[in-house]
Amino acid sequence: MNWIDTHTHIYLPEFEQDRNEVIERAKEVGVEHLLLPNVDLSTVDDLLALCDQNPQTCFPMIGLHPCSVKEDFREVLEKLKVIIETERTRIIAIGEIGVDLYWDASTLKIQEEAFRQQIEWALTYELPIAVHIRNAFEDTLRIVQDYDDRGLRGVFHCFTGNAEQAKWLQSRGYYLGIGGVATFKNGGVREILHLLDQSLVILETDAPYLAPTPFRGKRNEPMHIPRIAETLAEAWNAPLNQVAEITSNNAKRLFNHA
Repeated sequence: MNWIDTHTHIYLPEFEQDRNEVIERAKEVGVEHLLLPNVDLSTVDDLLALCDQNPQTCFPMIGLHPCSVKEDFREVLEKLKVIIETERTRIIAIGEIGVDLYWDASTLKIQEEAFRQQIEWALTYELPIAVHIRNAFEDTLRIVQDYDDRGLRGVFHCFTGNAEQAKWLQSRGYYLGIGGVATFKNGGVREILHLLDQSLVILETDAPYLAPTPFRGKRNEPMHIPRIAETLAEAWNAPLNQVAEITSNNAKRLFNHA
């Protein structure tokens, strides 16, 4: 079985001591491709360097995470845009972008401006978006609805919404990134997995965050993709190899990376 981790941050310092081993452990369980969303200017160099070192395994996204949207965000975006234009041939998505009102709801206005600017990049460069959404479903859906007729496509990563929100997004062609939260007993996601359009579901770890049960609370890593997939297989009443084929094909279709 071949898997794709569509959202992993293994370029971060949490993996400094054993990054190569983390990649090898992933390959040993069949996770062949690792898609890397950016955080901000401070992470770009390490992200791209890892992709340089592993060009057949690691694929870069570039974007400004909503939690990194500060007063200087316009200058930051200009610098990121230059990087996108320089690295255009290998960038597979604009991400991680979106809205996060969990940490600081007072920045909604500038988060929205940054989000919309990066959506415009995605449309210009014909790239999908990788959307971060936390405590902000109403605002995020309001924003993306404005692009219904412009061909915007992408994934709502680490989906933790309800059945109605899932249906709303998938009806517009958006993919849902299913990660470790789907394995949590009270995560709220596992209960709706059987309702999802299987053609619009992809797998992710969000490593080093949100390790699946029974590793919850520990550092997450891409080798746990099959564990997350087991929860999907149970919900879909499908063999694990079928889940691998469906989700990997979905990822390839969305990101057009392999």
